[in-house]
Amino acid sequence: MLCKCFEIAVVMFVLLFAGCSNHPPSAAQFMNVKKNGMSFVVGGAVRTGNVDNREVSYGPKNNAAHDQYYSYEEGNWNLEIAWLAATSYVVLGLGFEDYTYRMFFGPRFQYLGLQGWAGLSPSESRDDKKISNVVGGVMLIEQIPISEKFKVGFSEHISRNSYKVINHTECCSMNEIYAEQYNEFGVGAYLAYKGFSFEFRYGREIGEPRNRFYFMLNYGSF
Repeated sequence: MLCKCFEIAVVMFVLLFAGCSNHPPSAAQFMNVKKNGMSFVVGGAVRTGNVDNREVSYGPKNNAAHDQYYSYEEGNWNLEIAWLAATSYVVLGLGFEDYTYRMFFGPRFQYLGLQGWAGLSPSESRDDKKISNVVGGVMLIEQIPISEKFKVGFSEHISRNSYKVINHTECCSMNEIYAEQYNEFGVGAYLAYKGFSFEFRYGREIGEPRNRFYFMLNYGSF
């Protein structure tokens, strides 16, 4: 069973296709998968703080209808669906946040976990900058099991996140979508009861004075 799951995970990882949104996944759900079991997770995140939703013009301004500009569309929320499988000490998974597919992997013990994830952005370069198309990160997780059903946890992460940028050209049908990427470090905390989890996470963008606050609600069915 484990070999089959691993083969599926590898194939899906190779077949990852372009997406735009990528942020750190749930720490609680990574820790919440039962030993030698599987979990199907659905959830969402709301994001506030210095969220990057702006427009930057680079075209003629004498006619607003024909301006050329970039719109940075990080948005304030995301949806995620994931499939996770666990052995006694390892978790593997596949999921997507909005349209970004990614793979999860890492060791997991009763009180400690190390979650890694990786995915791809839609393009490697833009006219004004060079962009790596690899996104992902790593997260250290500490968990305190209050009881068999109720758990409290904390997390620390460093990641390369992404969201979409649209190049609005003079002819709307020629719009192009790119990925805006940024590096982030942060900390978080969660409460988990049975399959439900609520997480709060703080992220600080590296190199820019942007602070983001994430509120995540997930449910995993076993």
